[in-house]
Amino acid sequence: MSNSTRRTFMVQTGLGLAALGSMELVLSACAQPTMGTVSGEEANRVLIQMGAVPKDGAPAKGVLKPTTPLSSGPFFRPGAPFRGKLSLPGEPGTTFVLSGRVWALDTKRPLPGTVLDFWNVDMNGKYSDGVTDFRNRGRLVSSETGYYELESIRPIPYRTNPGESPEYWRCAHFHLVAVCPGYKSLVTEIHFVGDVHKSDSMYRPENAIAPEKHTVNGASFESGVFDIVLERDSASS
Repeated sequence: MSNSTRRTFMVQTGLGLAALGSMELVLSACAQPTMGTVSGEEANRVLIQMGAVPKDGAPAKGVLKPTTPLSSGPFFRPGAPFRGKLSLPGEPGTTFVLSGRVWALDTKRPLPGTVLDFWNVDMNGKYSDGVTDFRNRGRLVSSETGYYELESIRPIPYRTNPGESPEYWRCAHFHLVAVCPGYKSLVTEIHFVGDVHKSDSMYRPENAIAPEKHTVNGASFESGVFDIVLERDSASS
């Protein structure tokens, strides 16, 4: 990706940050919530919030390492809606709740107001077009404690070119772009521990999460935690 293309990509990804002026997770009006008390049919497709939400901006404990970057691939599309639920109700696949915090490498403190852009494949290994269909795509803004949470489906491995390269599989992954003023923008992927296709050259063990299985109100789903660590952008100092 050329420098000019990358700049355009980052601008498109971070659109809305200045206009939001908010340090809270922003959901679109049509998004289904990921937390709260529900009943009836809604209980089968809305999940309670996972774990304890951080209440303060205390420094991180232990050593922080910058998140390993990876390329965006050809399926990024700008303008995904701000929402916490990326998949539509009834979307085939295993419901997956992904959460974590955004950290600054230099201060070891949480980074509020970071725009996080996620996208992933469906159960056919296909990406939505990002023009008329934004299934499994969405943006969030990290909270004042750097926290984020989203609900989607667990992505599956897929073959990029089954005709010419039938043996080459992409490991299962979420795509992620993180944009925060004063810090280097990050383009990366989130992988899974024990992926059967971890021989994929793009697979990064340090980016792999260990999913956990849950059952709530008779509905099964999985969850995982991925913290994001951003480096200071020296050009903005």
